[in-house]
Amino acid sequence: MVPLLTTAHDQRLSALLQQVSHDIEAAQSKRGLIEVINRVKAFGGPLKFNHHRLKLLAAATGIIALLTGIFSDEIFYQWNLSATPVVIISGVCTLGLIVYMWRKSASVRASAERLFLRALLFDNQLQELTSGLPTLQKALFADYFEFRRGNYSRTISAAYAGHYQGDTHAFAYHFYHFHYVDEREISETDGKGHTRTRKVYNHYDRYGIALDFRFIRQIAIIRKAISGVKGERYKPSSNQFNRLFKVTAETEMAAARFLKPAVVLACEEAATGFKALNLEFNQQGGLCMSFDNKKVISGVQQYDFSSADGFIAEVENVTPLPELRKALEFIHTLMVHSDNNFKQDNE
Repeated sequence: MVPLLTTAHDQRLSALLQQVSHDIEAAQSKRGLIEVINRVKAFGGPLKFNHHRLKLLAAATGIIALLTGIFSDEIFYQWNLSATPVVIISGVCTLGLIVYMWRKSASVRASAERLFLRALLFDNQLQELTSGLPTLQKALFADYFEFRRGNYSRTISAAYAGHYQGDTHAFAYHFYHFHYVDEREISETDGKGHTRTRKVYNHYDRYGIALDFRFIRQIAIIRKAISGVKGERYKPSSNQFNRLFKVTAETEMAAARFLKPAVVLACEEAATGFKALNLEFNQQGGLCMSFDNKKVISGVQQYDFSSADGFIAEVENVTPLPELRKALEFIHTLMVHSDNNFKQDNE
């Protein structure tokens, strides 16, 4: 933004937030994040943009658009000129200024939320994937039928790498956020009987955990339908399980060996906590546990930069992720009950 259009306070605050954004991403520990909060605390001014000059400019361009639209006949038509370009340009400028001011004002809160998320990741030993995200997406899309959703677009919006240490097994994993869009056409008829067709885009989100699971291959335990899964259908003796899931496996024998009563019970319990739970064990010895739960990687943030001392105390405290822990414990349970049944002859 042109310096003449912003006040000295707004320029200082913009510079602070730019530095804060850099330092949040560069922090290697929660101590580094607390230093960022202290830097903001020492700013010495309100953490709000006043936007005085921009508000005046937005008001002026808005008035020009309004008056031009109202008095276009008197002003422009006498010179055979069109008022439309003036109205459009003034209106776009007004809208652009409003959006810019809103985004700048929201950036203060957004920076605090980003800092809280980084603290949450430190607390739970999670590493956010950045440059490695395309590689993970390519692998997931190639290895699992779960990611065939979305006839218009699909992407891994975010992913985190972690490590779980259980009493019997330890494993590395990726937690992911999968966003996909379905496109469909609908027909609408107006009051005169004219029919027109337009496209509608529906956005959806799925979340999950992907990891190596060497004990079993080619079994899918599905609650939310996916396309492409083939094999033998299998039903254990539990009516509750069969109401919740559909099982497809390479062979009925493999499914029976895996779905022993303890595993069936664990799946039933997991289904009560994870919406639309799917378990897909692929040919490569991997597991994708997927569900609709939105807040697995999130915590309740009570403070921000406006309450620096409270924010520091909040960041210093450890914020657990109980849903993530529950999912990892469930996967560990599956491993414990599978490691004897599915070892290869040379293991």
